[in-house]
Amino acid sequence: MKLAEVYRTAVKEAIQADIRGKKRLDAELRLQRERFEKLGKKERARFDQDLLWNPYHDTRLLHGDPELEVKEMFWGIDVTSAEIVLADRLRERGTQIDAVMGHHPSGKARTIFPDVMHVQEQMMEDFGVPINVAEDILAPRIKEIARSVHPANFNEAVDAARLLDVPFMCLHSPCDILGQRYLQALMDKKRPERVCDVLDLLCDIPEYEQSARFNNRPEVIVGDKNRSAGKVMIKFAGGTSGPKEMYETLARAGVGTFVCMHIPEAHLEDARKAHMNIILAGHMASDSLGINLMADRMEGRGVRVSPFSGLLRVRRK
Repeated sequence: MKLAEVYRTAVKEAIQADIRGKKRLDAELRLQRERFEKLGKKERARFDQDLLWNPYHDTRLLHGDPELEVKEMFWGIDVTSAEIVLADRLRERGTQIDAVMGHHPSGKARTIFPDVMHVQEQMMEDFGVPINVAEDILAPRIKEIARSVHPANFNEAVDAARLLDVPFMCLHSPCDILGQRYLQALMDKKRPERVCDVLDLLCDIPEYEQSARFNNRPEVIVGDKNRSAGKVMIKFAGGTSGPKEMYETLARAGVGTFVCMHIPEAHLEDARKAHMNIILAGHMASDSLGINLMADRMEGRGVRVSPFSGLLRVRRK
């Protein structure tokens, strides 16, 4: 595959799996195109034109020739300058590395990634929260995250890739969407009765089993493993953690157990007051699950994936 094909294939796979549906995403892209058409010459020159076809703001081709043929790709979770230098050092020693893929956003994908948080509104609506309530709850949190990333040194790893000429891409929401869909479908099918049953289902998944061997296992951090699970909600996609106000709202809508990759410490008391069970599934294992589902699709198209930077690689048939 060419580098541009890897990028577009990932976006296409995510759109097909996105809970918002292709029709709604197409409508959002159409609004971006209408916005672009109204811009003046200077504003158009500054506009990120990937927004015209890619609805995932945290996913970008950051450096490299789009026409480059990719056969061997190194894929990691956190790719900084250190990982770029490591890739270049390995290439000097004869390892074939045509491109490096990171999960967490860098460069221009990091500065606007809070916009992907809007998918959480649809998640909440799917679990019974009125969309107007979901949008109102999410709005302050999205602005908070946007302020937090504004001062970041967003191009640090991209500059390293440019100077060493290492093709570099980041793929965040598309992988998280696949991982969330996979795990939510499992919970909906198995309908675990108790919180401990949810834990058992997680630990039967190879990524979580591997992570447990590194003493990083799924944990109940609010509630109790012997309690009834109720309706189980998986929350992986959407950029980062939502607002702490969502727990009471989700509990009222009928959610009993909330499974996430990570959670801010400040959220725990609100979750306790909402009488909700919170399972911390684990960040690296959860990211690995989504990445692996996407990487399998890439390998099916002829791109060999080598894991590094925390990726627990598991291949599925």
